[in-house]
This record gives sequence, structure tokens and C-alpha cells, in this order.
Amino acid sequence: LLALGNDMSDTLMGKIDIIHYVGGYAFAAGLALRILWLFVGPPTARWRDLLPLTSAQRRIWRETLACYLSGFRRPISPYRGHNAFAGPAYLAFFLIAVAQIALGISLSLMPDSEAMNSPLMVMHEWGFFLLLAFVIVHVALVMAHEIAGRHGLISAMIHGHKGFTESEHQALHADWDAALSVQADPSGGTEELDDITSNNGDVTKTRHE
Repeated sequence: LLALGNDMSDTLMGKIDIIHYVGGYAFAAGLALRILWLFVGPPTARWRDLLPLTSAQRRIWRETLACYLSGFRRPISPYRGHNAFAGPAYLAFFLIAVAQIALGISLSLMPDSEAMNSPLMVMHEWGFFLLLAFVIVHVALVMAHEIAGRHGLISAMIHGHKGFTESEHQALHADWDAALSVQADPSGGTEELDDITSNNGDVTKTRHE
């Protein structure tokens, strides 16, 4: 739409608009489910995992920033769920995505001539570029963490297990124990810890609190 604009025929523009609307509403549905998952999902998917609330999360945030500034010459700190540095970026993504959806719906309710000349259209286009930039940076950093971190980040998205050395495994459990008071279950108990797989001897350890 941005590349061809007025050079498209009305018929082609109409077909692309339909794809655009369907894609937009599908994106809105997916975003709504992900935001819901922030509150009902497992511990590593909830909103607390996206904010540097604990001392361990803040330490990982600082260490990750130092790693980025060094060009990945410094080691990547191990983490169970989301990297503490990425968490605030995810929240920013959610805010931009919600705004993008609201702008898209507002524009779809306007006459075409009014929508094309509306300031909301300019904001909608900038929202697209911001989301595109997030996707590019996100994928690049995921690949960098996969290669430099050697924790199996991408494969963990499929089977739920990361690989750690024994010392990393112990440090993660210590951090998790310290965070239990923050991630306490509303029912009064604490949520189950997921399996953490150690590279040392290929041992899978499960712990329940």
C-alpha cells in the first residue's frame, strides 16, 4: 500500500484493502490473546517476567546491556524466561501495537478520502515502521543470543527446555528462590518451577515449591 499507493487500480486497491483489514483484525486477536496470557499464563510468560522487579532481573538487565555494548564479547547472563533487558521492549511493543490497532480501526470507519488525508494515517504509517523495526531488531538479537549464549533459546520455544552449565543451573535456582515472594500464586501457594536442563551430564532437574 505504501509502495504503490495511487498507482494501483481501484480493483487491486480494494482487494489489498480486504487483506489489510483481515490481517489487522487477526493481529488484534493475537495481541489480545498474548495480553491475556500475561495474566493467566505460566510464570515465564506473565507480566512480572517482563519487568525488572527483582534484584536478579535488574542485574541481568545491566549485564545484558554491558554484553550488547561490548559487541557480545562479554558473556550472556543465563535467564529462565524472558531476558530482563527485552522485557521493557516487549511492553513498548504491546503499547505501539494497541495504538496501531486503534488507529487502523478508526481509519477504517472514515470515508476513504478523509482517511487518506487524516493525521491518523501518518501516525498509522509511523506505527508500521516502528513495528517493522522492532521485528528486525528482535529477530537479530534472538539469533545473536542463540549463537553467543549457547542456551538453546530458539529450540526452547518449541520444547520448553534450555541448556545450562551446572554453575548456571545453580545460580538460576538461587535467583528463582529469591523471586518466589514476588511471583507468589494469588491462591496462597507458589507456582511450579519448570524443568531446567543442565548441559553438564544432560541431567534434567525438576523442583516444586
